[in-house]
Amino acid sequence: MEKKNKGDLLHHSIIYKILSSLLYLIAYPILFLITKFWLGLEIKGRENLSKVGDEYITVANHINMIDCAMIVLAIFPRVPYFLTLQSNLEIPFIKYLVMLFRGIPIPRNKSGKEKMVNTIDSLLKNGEVVGIYPEGKLIPYYEGIREFKNGAFAFAVKNQVPILPIRFTYREVTDVRRLIRKKPFITLTILEPEYPKEKICKENVIELKDRVFRKMNSKSETDLSYNQTKDDSLAHEI
Repeated sequence: MEKKNKGDLLHHSIIYKILSSLLYLIAYPILFLITKFWLGLEIKGRENLSKVGDEYITVANHINMIDCAMIVLAIFPRVPYFLTLQSNLEIPFIKYLVMLFRGIPIPRNKSGKEKMVNTIDSLLKNGEVVGIYPEGKLIPYYEGIREFKNGAFAFAVKNQVPILPIRFTYREVTDVRRLIRKKPFITLTILEPEYPKEKICKENVIELKDRVFRKMNSKSETDLSYNQTKDDSLAHEI
């Protein structure tokens, strides 16, 4: 799966595109079953998808090993690209799945980071969706919103594309599944998009980041019915 364009991190071969499409066709029903019936996924706010154009950036709190799959299900039929840690592409076998699921590594060196920037810019200019976790780190079942990094919002301002905030929250298990599941169900809420100001500058990056943070952190926007203190072991299970 060679890259034809040395200036980006994308795989451009026909074989890659075919394999990626086939993997998604196989994975979609499996992901639906896992997220719906085991994780109890409930998706709200799909009407807000009509308020963004073709190209946009999703940002979400990072609370589950497969929350990227939940985002894919939520914005279907769009298939986003996701930024992922370079270390995920160094795991035998898993690295091929990450690539086929449109994972874009966050390189450790300067030249690699320049290619990453070129990749994201190119995707957004070509009407694609890019998923970024602004908190940077996965903390399973963390209930709040942690401090954001600037990256997603810098890309939004630079390319003048909207941010689509996605908030994960939790619900108590209320049916027979509570006999076998100790962890809460998950609710995914798609919030209204936030658009960057026109001037490309650091001040507007910070302003957009703070605006999105306030929206995602607002309890009035989401259902925070689950109290994490009920189970201190939440950080150890999907």
